[in-house]
Amino acid sequence: VGFKTVSSNKGVFTLVIMATLVTFCIGAMQILAEPMVLAIESSKVLGIVETICASGMLATGIILGIRGMKKRFVIVLCTSLVGAGLFMFLFSLRENLFMIGCFGFAFFAMIPIATSSLDYLVRTNINNELQGRAWGLISFISQLGYAFSYALCGILADFYAKENSISVGRGSAAVIRMAGIVLILLSFILYMLKNVRKLERNATTMVEESEMPKAQ
Repeated sequence: VGFKTVSSNKGVFTLVIMATLVTFCIGAMQILAEPMVLAIESSKVLGIVETICASGMLATGIILGIRGMKKRFVIVLCTSLVGAGLFMFLFSLRENLFMIGCFGFAFFAMIPIATSSLDYLVRTNINNELQGRAWGLISFISQLGYAFSYALCGILADFYAKENSISVGRGSAAVIRMAGIVLILLSFILYMLKNVRKLERNATTMVEESEMPKAQ
């Protein structure tokens, strides 16, 4: 039932598949950021950098909790993914802690925006009575991207470093940059898909109906 619910809506199914590819790219950042930083600094500094970067999610999470989002979900989703990809690229560009901290913070700040937009687009296009079954499958499919990323990205970083006679840290940085470029390309492809953009109208309609004054 869950698979039928997801696959029957082409826009939702496409969005879920794209989410798997997105999580693969994001997973590259999460798994390779540590060896990249450890190549130039100690584990103590790594802990500080990770705290600074992760606080980006907290910052945008608080803002979204206060202000929320009410429209232009596809544009917001794609823009946040472009930002995440760009910040991944800049994060891994130089062995500079200031750049790493700033762009790492900015990268993680994009994640709650992207996930909130994607979540809303999917939820507003699935019947309420089927939400539980559908989301069990959606979570499984989308999280596969992380699993494949964790399994492959370390190998890719080692291979790239060996082939180019560079350190594992710079090999990790190179893979992060490539994943960032792919993430940017995916966001443009996502925006051009008509069946995904159709989901926007349903989401917008729901918001407008919720804001209409109820009849007394």
